[in-house]
Amino acid sequence: MLRAFFASLAILVASGAGLATVPKPRPASYRPVAPPQLPSSVSYDAEAERQLLALANQVRAQAGVPPLLTDDGLTQAARQHAAAMAAQQQLSHQFPGEPSLAQRLAASTNLHLNQAGENVASAASVELAQEGLMLSPPHRQNLLNPAYNVAGFAVVRSGDTLYITQDFSQALATYTTQESDDRVAAGLILMRSEAKLPQLQREDAGAARACACSMAQADSLNTTAPQAHYVVRYTSVQLDALPKDVAKIIRDRSVHAFAVGTCYAHGLKYPNGVYWVALLFY
Repeated sequence: MLRAFFASLAILVASGAGLATVPKPRPASYRPVAPPQLPSSVSYDAEAERQLLALANQVRAQAGVPPLLTDDGLTQAARQHAAAMAAQQQLSHQFPGEPSLAQRLAASTNLHLNQAGENVASAASVELAQEGLMLSPPHRQNLLNPAYNVAGFAVVRSGDTLYITQDFSQALATYTTQESDDRVAAGLILMRSEAKLPQLQREDAGAARACACSMAQADSLNTTAPQAHYVVRYTSVQLDALPKDVAKIIRDRSVHAFAVGTCYAHGLKYPNGVYWVALLFY
């Protein structure tokens, strides 16, 4: 008989994308979770893990959903949690003293992740596990979620019981610093064009980028702002999406120039990373 519980966790609350090539500042209060150390005595069933992934991608194909790709980091995180369930002989999404799903995934992979979810189950076989998960609406929703494109599946065998963890996430594109700045700037340029106003001059990104990275370092939007006519500061994982208040500024005929600065970082508020963005209007 399958036993399963469900928790769908949003790792990042903003919408967005990713950035890879700048250092990731850490606020002084931030202590990254140590990467999972897998117990050598635990019996991981790699074949069962492959079977579960194949079954998941089979039902996704039938539903017209792109397949899941495996990520070694997510697999390690899932294995660590499955081992904990086997040791406790019970199902849970977080045991006392264990990091949250967001923290576990952030500590295990360099991918830029957005939303994430987790299925846990115990069953006598892979087939029974898959059947039970598909019969449970929330577990089925995780398996068929088109937003998820990467996963880590883990199976730990304890006697006649399989303890199963399925970690799902959405891996986002990564950009260089210049590319991330340019994506935000492109949104501003388009918005100005749609307002049928002359294009703004784009200034050097130095001050704006320093502002963005100081926010990332402090893990807070409330840092000292540079001098400008307007300063807009926000976090996002969707660089193409601009805050609503930018539209009003864009239409201000007294504005003649702008600068964009972005900084991608991990922190307590965003363990899986987020863009800190500073827009300066002159």
